[in-house]
Amino acid sequence: MLSERRALITPESVDITRGDPRGRKSPGLSQAHMDQLTNRSPGTYGKLERGALDNPSPEYLYSIATILKLTEQEWNSFYGYARGEQPPFLLSRESQAPVLHFWMEVVEGFKSMAYVCDYAGNILAYNEPLARMFPNQRVPVNSLWWILFSDDARNKVLMDWENSWAPVVVPQVRAAAAQHRDNPTLLHLKERCLTDPRTRGLYRGVPAGYTHPDGDEQPLFHAELGPGWVTMCVSAPLSSPEMRLFLLMFRRNDEPRPKKPILRPRIHRNLAEFREGLKV
Repeated sequence: MLSERRALITPESVDITRGDPRGRKSPGLSQAHMDQLTNRSPGTYGKLERGALDNPSPEYLYSIATILKLTEQEWNSFYGYARGEQPPFLLSRESQAPVLHFWMEVVEGFKSMAYVCDYAGNILAYNEPLARMFPNQRVPVNSLWWILFSDDARNKVLMDWENSWAPVVVPQVRAAAAQHRDNPTLLHLKERCLTDPRTRGLYRGVPAGYTHPDGDEQPLFHAELGPGWVTMCVSAPLSSPEMRLFLLMFRRNDEPRPKKPILRPRIHRNLAEFREGLKV
């Protein structure tokens, strides 16, 4: 993929003189050109293209993807092969708009409370059931800020805030701030956590291995439905790893806890056949 992309880009388009002492006649950029454009020592890009460069930095991969004008899908694939993980950010901020528009329609289709936010907690889209959870139906701009520092959250909506909510949300802020050190929202959240007496000790404590609330069940006072429990399901769209989709399923205190789903015998049989196939 990289070599094909290089062949499509002329040296002149990136302000490089075509002159090559070896008389190279192949179209597009050479591996040496790529080292020159990224200010790397000779042979670095060649190792990357051969899969022989150990642990290339995200910034280096981003510069390569930008020079070769990769699409978002190509960027995801390239980053995955190079580092064995999903990219932590989009290649182009412009590509987020159509993705967000699509997920706004998805969120509106949920009967349960749902919203989309970025990794810093800024709410980008939400549905009507979520708005009905809040006093006066006012959805906050930033979910993390509201959970940790809003009087409504601390004293009305998030029941047992001191023991059930703060100890799991503060580590999320700390982990996100460590991964995105230049994000102004997370920097502001970090500073507020360190100055607020009710969150300072949690932030300064031993780092917890807790980075997301997926699967958590927490006590919550719904503005319309009263006291109950909310179960959080969190996922990240493949096309936009910076975004988070939250689905919040609320259960009133007087409602029975839902039973765990039982696999059908047909599924059990398929799993058994699959395991037998692995042995063969």
